[in-house]
Order: sequence, then structure tokens, then C-alpha cells
Amino acid sequence: MIRNVMVFLLVGLLTLAWVGCGSESTPLTKNEPVSKTKIDSNVSLKEKQDLDGEAVQEGQGPSPLQASPSPTQPEEKPVPKESAGVVQIQEILMRANPEYRGQGKLHEENGVIVAAEFPSCKLRDLSPLRGLSLMGLDLSGNPVREIRHLRGMPLRTLFLENTRVESLLEISEAKLVELRLNNSPIKSLRGLEGHPLENLYAVGTQITEVSPLSSSNLRQLWLSESPVSDVSGLAGLPLVSLTLHRTLVDDLSFVRKLPVLQRLHIGETLISDLSPLEGLNLTRLVFTPPSIRKGLAVAQSLHNLKEIGTAFDEQRRDLTNPEAFWAQF
Repeated sequence: MIRNVMVFLLVGLLTLAWVGCGSESTPLTKNEPVSKTKIDSNVSLKEKQDLDGEAVQEGQGPSPLQASPSPTQPEEKPVPKESAGVVQIQEILMRANPEYRGQGKLHEENGVIVAAEFPSCKLRDLSPLRGLSLMGLDLSGNPVREIRHLRGMPLRTLFLENTRVESLLEISEAKLVELRLNNSPIKSLRGLEGHPLENLYAVGTQITEVSPLSSSNLRQLWLSESPVSDVSGLAGLPLVSLTLHRTLVDDLSFVRKLPVLQRLHIGETLISDLSPLEGLNLTRLVFTPPSIRKGLAVAQSLHNLKEIGTAFDEQRRDLTNPEAFWAQF
């Protein structure tokens, strides 16, 4: 049952077509919200195939078994009725949060509420959620600061992007596999020690060091536009993809201790020496050529490279094959 729940969470909570709690919601003014579409746009279809074992091709239509109903005879889908427990939680949430109108979604499995989605729902008080056995929770885009009421939950997936949460200590007992902190004022990853984290999104945070992740199972890590300068704490982790775009990292020697690293993004950093890349099995490399003083020949010798470029973000992407890239130099 838990496996089914997790499949549901990872597909349902991470869908690109997600719509928030309503157009009337006002995003936080401190940071421009980053949508899930933008975040997931950093993961190519090939990456998803590498990580998940399968990929959905863009533009692929429904199969014959999924054909759309006739326009003259629209399919009628029954609207699931909320249980008494869900109704009660919604009512308490609305009383505790006057601006919330009950648009969030709570999901049950065998009569137990196991997941909740409240993106941009203007939630501030999470006390009505206390005591729930949530495995997945989306609080992105809410002006919430306190997450102490999540203590004790068996959380596996948690979205706190574009919130005002500053500390993760209250969720130290969870067993998170995926955590999203983009554009939140988080300064420390303390509280994540021992979590079996595989995916961590921490773009635009105030994180300065990564040692709490040293015992995780990280496969993908985004630290773009964060003031982190030392990532040696990642040594030995099974990282496949690491993004350090616009960070303060200036030494690349740490990559020698990342045995399965395939995709590395170090564009617009202080790194000037690519020599530590020698012998790595990278398939993608993003860097800033004018900043490099040493090791360009090493980068040219990476025979497994499929993609190389100087930019790979929402604003610009110029990934190309190595032959075309090096022809420019």
C-alpha cells in the first residue's frame, strides 16, 4: 500500500499541470514565485528517463484506449465525495486561516489522510494538520513561517518553496525523499541529518553549507543562486546531477569524490580550473569558458559528454554537442 501511495504522491504532487488555490491569491513579494513547471524544466526528458526508467515523449497523444469522448457526448465523471474527516479538517483550517477558502486538497488511502496539497492557499496556521499521518505535503506559495505542527509526520515529500519557513529542525524525525525549498529564507539544512533524501531543490535560498546531507541518498541537488561556497560535505554521495549555478564555489576538487556524477552545472561560479574533471564520466557539462584559466584540455577529453554549454536555466539554454561547442574555441 505504501508503494502505491508514493507513486500517487510523486505523480500527483509533481504534475506539471497543477493549478493553485485560485487566481485571487497574491504571491509573496520577497521573491518572484518559481512554478513547478519552471523547476521541472531543469530536468530534461533524458534525465527523467535516466532517473525514473521511463520518459513521456513531448506531444504524444492519448492511446486508443485513452481516446477523448465525443464532443456531443461528454464523459461524465462522478465527483468524489469528501469524507467526514476531510470535511472536518477543511473547516478547522478555514477557521484558523481566515483567508483560506477550502480550495486545498486532502487525499485519503483506506480512510486515512496521507497527502495534502495547499499551493498558494494563504495558509499561515498549520495547527489543524497536527496529528495527521501525511506522507506528502505541498505548502508552496504560502506565507507560513512555523512548521512545528508537522512534527512526527511520516513525510516523504515536502514542498516549502516560496514560503517564509526559516528552519527545518521541526521535521528532523521525518524520512524525506524529496524536499523543495526554492526561494525560501532557509539558511541551514540542519534537521535533514539522516533523511534518505534523493532530490533536493534549494534554488535562491540562503544556504551556506551542505554537511547535514552527508548521510543522505542524494541523486539530484539544485543550489543555484545560493551563497554556498563549500560542497565538500557531498563527498561519497550517489549524486547523478549537481547544479551550482551562480554560487560562490571556487574549487572543483570535490567532484573526484562523486563516483557516479553525470551532469554538472558550474556556470557563473568562481571556478577557474577544470583539471579535476579528468577521468569523470560526465554526460553534460555547463560552465563559463571566459572564467577558466586551466583545464580546458581536460574538458575536451571527456569522451562521454553528450551535451555541453554555458547556460541551462529558465532564461537561456545553449546546450549542444561537444564537436559543435569546441569548434567555437
